[in-house]
Amino acid sequence: MFKKLIQKRTFLCITIAAMLALGNFAGSIHVYAAEVESPTNLPDEPPADLPCESSDSTLTTPSETPVLTDEELRIYFGDSVFIGDSIMAGFRNYSAKQETYVQNIQFLAEVSYGVRNALKPLDKSRTHPKYNGEKYLVWDAVPLTGCQRAFIMLGINDIGIWGPEKTCDKYKELIDKILEVSPELEIHIVSITYTLEGAGKEVLNNANIAACNTLLQEMAEENGWGYLDLCTVISDGNGNLAEDCCSDGFVHLTKTAYSLWEAELINYASTVCGTTEEEPLTDDLEKRE
Repeated sequence: MFKKLIQKRTFLCITIAAMLALGNFAGSIHVYAAEVESPTNLPDEPPADLPCESSDSTLTTPSETPVLTDEELRIYFGDSVFIGDSIMAGFRNYSAKQETYVQNIQFLAEVSYGVRNALKPLDKSRTHPKYNGEKYLVWDAVPLTGCQRAFIMLGINDIGIWGPEKTCDKYKELIDKILEVSPELEIHIVSITYTLEGAGKEVLNNANIAACNTLLQEMAEENGWGYLDLCTVISDGNGNLAEDCCSDGFVHLTKTAYSLWEAELINYASTVCGTTEEEPLTDDLEKRE
């Protein structure tokens, strides 16, 4: 993927290596964060934890993967739909207020949404995502977005009912339905985020969330899907949601958490695009407007 881009970056890497050898290379990185309001009456959901740092135009990734430019990020995520529950709905609210690439992301996210609701028949009384103000089954809504990839974050509202194993089995059933309608769609599973330490409720606890994430990652690998860990980057390092990332004493997130997500998404996209053989990114956003 991105052969011309890779050739250009290869040349850039050689140039930087030469500069480093001469002691002439300098750079700066910073992390930005702040607190935000979270939607009220939201369901149960958890977070993430990996160091991610960003600057206006570049970000250092863990494996020296060349970082996508601002324009490339705008195109990549502008062709992506993020599916999820209230935690994802919070990211939608955060993204709408930013001036970065995240403004181009499309969302199919609803409070109290989960795999269980997604598999139920369409009904006005049930929770289903809306597109242009109208409710749809998610597999029918995805094609309407015109996106070629989906980032799916569900499960926090299912674990307490089904436990980790059945949640993952039903998750696979849901993705299969989405792919029946959109067989060319790229699937990226997003980890379920943790609750604040000690805030779990019976089966919905951080041990089960971690177990479910392990099963989801294995499922992604077995099916050739992407797996994005946004749980670790906002955790306290001990398997809980970090306090400064929690807005409600339970599972919902602050602007601090979402700013860390924003930075980690740059790492993820840069890694995926740097290790996949695909055509260069082109700007198709105007075609859908």
